[in-house]
Amino acid sequence: MIRVMLVDDEEMTRSGLREFVPWEDFNMTVVGEAEDGVQALERFDELEPDLLMCDVRMPRIDGLELARQLKDKAPVCKIIFLSGYSDVDYLKTAIKLQAVDYLEKPVQLDELQKLLGTVAAEIRANRQESARITGLEKSWNQSMPELTERLLRNLLALRGAGESGWLQVKREIGLVDDTFPTEGNWVCCTAAFGNPAARETWREDAYAGARELGLPILAGIVDGVGIACLALESERHLEPVSLWLNKMTAKGREEGKNRRALSSGNIFHPLYRMAVSYEESLKALHYYFYRGWHSVIWYRELPQQHRSGLQLFEKDCFLKFEDALRRQDFEEAEQLLDQAVNELLLYPSPEIESVRKKLFRWYVAMTQIYPDAMWDFENDELWSSVFVSGELFTIRSFMLRRLEIIKENTDDSASSEKSVIRDVIRYVQHNYNEDVSIAAIANHVYLAPTYLCLLFKKERGISMNEYITQFRIKKAKQLLRDRKLKLYEIAQMVGYQDANYFAKVFRKIAGCNPSEYRDSMEEGAG
Repeated sequence: MIRVMLVDDEEMTRSGLREFVPWEDFNMTVVGEAEDGVQALERFDELEPDLLMCDVRMPRIDGLELARQLKDKAPVCKIIFLSGYSDVDYLKTAIKLQAVDYLEKPVQLDELQKLLGTVAAEIRANRQESARITGLEKSWNQSMPELTERLLRNLLALRGAGESGWLQVKREIGLVDDTFPTEGNWVCCTAAFGNPAARETWREDAYAGARELGLPILAGIVDGVGIACLALESERHLEPVSLWLNKMTAKGREEGKNRRALSSGNIFHPLYRMAVSYEESLKALHYYFYRGWHSVIWYRELPQQHRSGLQLFEKDCFLKFEDALRRQDFEEAEQLLDQAVNELLLYPSPEIESVRKKLFRWYVAMTQIYPDAMWDFENDELWSSVFVSGELFTIRSFMLRRLEIIKENTDDSASSEKSVIRDVIRYVQHNYNEDVSIAAIANHVYLAPTYLCLLFKKERGISMNEYITQFRIKKAKQLLRDRKLKLYEIAQMVGYQDANYFAKVFRKIAGCNPSEYRDSMEEGAG
């Protein structure tokens, strides 16, 4: 439906147009009226008309001034001027302001209807063209990640200006982003992702951060690795890159969801030598294994020499670890593991896959010496993901957790609650006001969710979800003592975003709804 607004200081003219013009025949509807240009401007955003039937001479703001102000604000809005004067100068001005036509009063109905038919056809054609352009823009935006990825691959494949592919790549750059410079200085950065969310938002976050800092950028994901090529003002102008890198890691740290680690190669030029900076950055990126997620590693800061004879690679150290396990001296076993890990943090080995394999060999020794205690973990896949893709801190924490479980299983005199259960309870008590999931808790204590649920039920006699609910309701009861707090606020404070669901859970646990419980507390106090 085409939306029409009538603008005239004469009520009789407006009512005549409204009542006697067969608007429905042209798929039009009158959505509002205005007495002058000021009122028309005030109501324009609210009514969003496609067509203005507008008097030329009006008080305060006349029709021509109204058209001037709307020309930039709403260039697609059509205007038909009405006037009781045959004024050539007004007619010329109206044409310059892209008015559809100029009709003299009194308006002849047949002439107006003929004009409305023409205007309706133009508006429909404009809408179709606008929809076509919007569709093209949408398709272009959807294909942009794929085009950028192909461009980055082609850039990485280049090795010199003499290659015929360089001219083609320059044309591709102009197609993807015609503002990106092809002369100057650049740096290549790479990113590793610890979870799908970090990968999915990488390109959007990379471009948003670069825009804030005024950095020209080409960013995408190639073979699972985030890549960003950043253009620099000069070889010494690295501060914006440093700020951008910190912004990319800080975003994930603040949200607690997007685990990323980023690295940077050295500055390079010309642009076709991007592969060199990329390889440097990728080499530096591997060191997130030692630094952990949310870290930034610069290639220029990597150690140039590497220490030989690290404890982890020494056979004697491994044999001491095995011997400590067999003697059930778990404190010594933990110390040996910590010494090996701490030495790696001080003198990181570039042979990261070898480090993973050696640590896994230590873990296998634990399973071989204590098969009964470790039997429950044989079928879970947590250990494989930890040793294949986990960083050093995660592997260490995972192995220490397994050592605790072995120790508790071999200590017949121990009747106290298992340490992992205490950790779970502490986690819930510190995070009950957030979205606490079984998966998040299991990840925190380095156990598979299924095994953790079974262990918690065995030790506590209730499921983990039941414990979380009971603890939340206990906290809610305490908060209900404060009359200043509204019920929906209390629901949010104990981890429920839906106040109605909170009331339902509260009734199930407490036997009454929250307001009744609050009233009963006051009666008891009285």
